[in-house]
Amino acid sequence: MKYVQICTGNDGDSYLADHTWPLVDGDFTPPSPAGYSVTDTMAATGVLMMHHPASYRDEWHCAPARVLGSVLTGSVRIQTSNGDARVLSPGDQFVAADLSGKGHKMEEVNGGAYDLALVVLDDLPDMLSGGEAK
Repeated sequence: MKYVQICTGNDGDSYLADHTWPLVDGDFTPPSPAGYSVTDTMAATGVLMMHHPASYRDEWHCAPARVLGSVLTGSVRIQTSNGDARVLSPGDQFVAADLSGKGHKMEEVNGGAYDLALVVLDDLPDMLSGGEAK
């Protein structure tokens, strides 16, 4: 299972890094049949749903907190200040961890509306801390 992480480099530019969740054999809902995998539990402060109307375009900004996001609807382009970009589709995940620097912006590639589910993480778990500076 993949995700894209938005990070801040030592030069203040944001950049994108592709990662894969480290998974172990599932035991979150015992007794469950074998064959599923889970991540370690991540501590979180809250969950919010975010709707962006058609033709909405972000301004350059840094993440206000470390956020785990999932695209619910739309095809969302994330662009970082170093010029990197990715298009995420429904079901794709990202971790916004660029709390300082020049930031990133997002928009729906076809000008339509898009929805995100966001989990505000208490801290960057060890499994995610490998992409803080470049």
